[in-house]
Amino acid sequence: MTEPSIHIVSLDVPYPANYGAMIDIYHRCKALTEIGVRVILHCFDYGRGQHRELLEVAAEVHYYSRSQNPLQVLLPTPFIVRSRMNPALLKRLGQDKHPILFEGIHTCGFVGHPKLKDRKILVRAHNIEHDYYQGLAAIEPKFFKRWFFKSEAKKLEKFENWCFQQVDEILDVSHADDAYFQKKYKKGIYIPVFNPLNWGKGERGRGNYALLHGNLSVIENIKGIEFVLDEVWHKDLGLSLIIAGKDPSPGFRKYVEQHPAKPQLMENPDDEALNQLIREARINLLPTFQATGLKHKLLNALSNGGFCLATPEMVHGTDLEILCSIGHNAQEWRDLIHTLKDLEITNEHIEARVTKLREIFDNQKNAERIISLCK
Repeated sequence: MTEPSIHIVSLDVPYPANYGAMIDIYHRCKALTEIGVRVILHCFDYGRGQHRELLEVAAEVHYYSRSQNPLQVLLPTPFIVRSRMNPALLKRLGQDKHPILFEGIHTCGFVGHPKLKDRKILVRAHNIEHDYYQGLAAIEPKFFKRWFFKSEAKKLEKFENWCFQQVDEILDVSHADDAYFQKKYKKGIYIPVFNPLNWGKGERGRGNYALLHGNLSVIENIKGIEFVLDEVWHKDLGLSLIIAGKDPSPGFRKYVEQHPAKPQLMENPDDEALNQLIREARINLLPTFQATGLKHKLLNALSNGGFCLATPEMVHGTDLEILCSIGHNAQEWRDLIHTLKDLEITNEHIEARVTKLREIFDNQKNAERIISLCK
């Protein structure tokens, strides 16, 4: 019997699997390969490079350049889509009849093309992209970036409305997103994100610090950190504060260094160092004000760490709110920090959390669901 095959078109190179969608894509390829599916992976390389390690999770790996022509921002097609419409990708996809999973609306530029007629087409919606870009525009201080985000949001909403009517199925990442797609397109299936769920070793939450972690070049993450430092953090909270993440700007470094809260900044920790910080933190602080998709740092903190304190937007539509303490404003955050810092997380709490996470984020089961949709 011939093994089933699937094309997976990734918006970036999913190795190393160290941020958001790349974690989801890498572990989806891995799980599909492990259940006997022949994965043909297509990646857009615009800085992360080519990696032989991807051949461990895919039978074939093809790389394509992404156009960086700035004039594309003036076209009606969203820049994140148009810049990935590489003709070599279309040619390769047209050489067989295997189903195609487009990862993110970013990669959907060839949806509806005659060369892909009669193909089973799925799209992984990592979030509701135009809502995400509207959210970025609302918090972006620089004029050109703000204009770009607003323009892109309008184009993405229009493109989504056309594109998602053409595809066979939308694989969404949260119940909230699922409700949106079901209402608008009468399609959408909740497929939880694929994640290694790093359980780590040793006791949790024994450090005398709270931790903020994430990509420090992303404005959404910076706004969350500013909320904690400027509105929540007081000297009498009884814990030190660590901020860990990659690629902070000089301006962000200066902001942290001069802040009266005196947080410690740890730049670009490797996976082992970051996981140790998450595991030993007395509290993992998880602020966000965009209820879009699912944040992988939430899963990392829940699977590897102790107490997690989040804003409602962090857990919206995820079924994970019962595993976190939720603070709706700065005062609630301060009160919860005062409470949690004097508690020890119990084995019973961790066992209940592990059971819940493993029930939802079963990579093999979710890979089998994807293949069943391709038949």
